[in-house]
Amino acid sequence: MHITRPESPDRFELLSAYLDGEASPEECTLVEHWLATDPEAKQVYQQLVSLHELCQDLPIPASGVSADQMVTGVITKITHRARKRLAWSGVIVAASALVGGVISGVVWRAPTPEFAQQSPSPQNSSAATLHSPSRALRITLEQPPVVIPVQVRREQVRN
Repeated sequence: MHITRPESPDRFELLSAYLDGEASPEECTLVEHWLATDPEAKQVYQQLVSLHELCQDLPIPASGVSADQMVTGVITKITHRARKRLAWSGVIVAASALVGGVISGVVWRAPTPEFAQQSPSPQNSSAATLHSPSRALRITLEQPPVVIPVQVRREQVRN
């Protein structure tokens, strides 16, 4: 490993790793060389040692709650939030489906059926006409629109 610039971030990280005991043997040799030959590296190392000692001396606040209780409380809160979000998601999906159904029913409403009205015919037959602005549909009740073979009519009567 070859780090030559004293202001290099890698050099600072390597000094920090050396202080924490996380440097490899090759890195330890390099840092020890820096400390012996470079006064700037030695100054940065001394500042890191001071900072490390100050952090070790900081008091640990007493919370009165064990670690297990703390973990259980955090997991319970996370689970509760997840369930709450899931419930609200279900409500939102159901409301969206309802609104979508209502809107689609209004927009694409099926045409309402119109009832045929008796129209007078000259032959006195029972024919009905469905009035529509575009065309009139005439349904004759006395004769089917398609001829049904006699054999099929007999089978329908038997069933």
